[in-house]
Amino acid sequence: MTYQQLIEFLDRHLGYPFLPDMAPDAALRAAQQGGLDDALTTEVLTALYQGNQCKRVDDPVDRAHSFDGLAHLRLRSQADDTDPAVFRKVLKLSQELDNAFDQELIRQRDAALS
Repeated sequence: MTYQQLIEFLDRHLGYPFLPDMAPDAALRAAQQGGLDDALTTEVLTALYQGNQCKRVDDPVDRAHSFDGLAHLRLRSQADDTDPAVFRKVLKLSQELDNAFDQELIRQRDAALS
């Protein structure tokens, strides 16, 4: 799975506004330049990109590097003083990130059996 595919998956499955009507590459550029209004989206886009050491949006990503990239955000969201809405968004993000890689693994196994 590529960074772009992962971001598109998250945008479809998170159940809350994620990408601000932009393609993943445009949203990433805006996030890197501080041009997005949503701080959570900015952090997620850049953390996943950096955590996977991407150079382009079509670079591959993996589960371990993606979760490593989001570790600081996930820990911060569990603090006692975190807004419950932010906690729920980060929890849903973690669940859907795991789901994205599970679905990719299923696709790969199905392709190998075909």
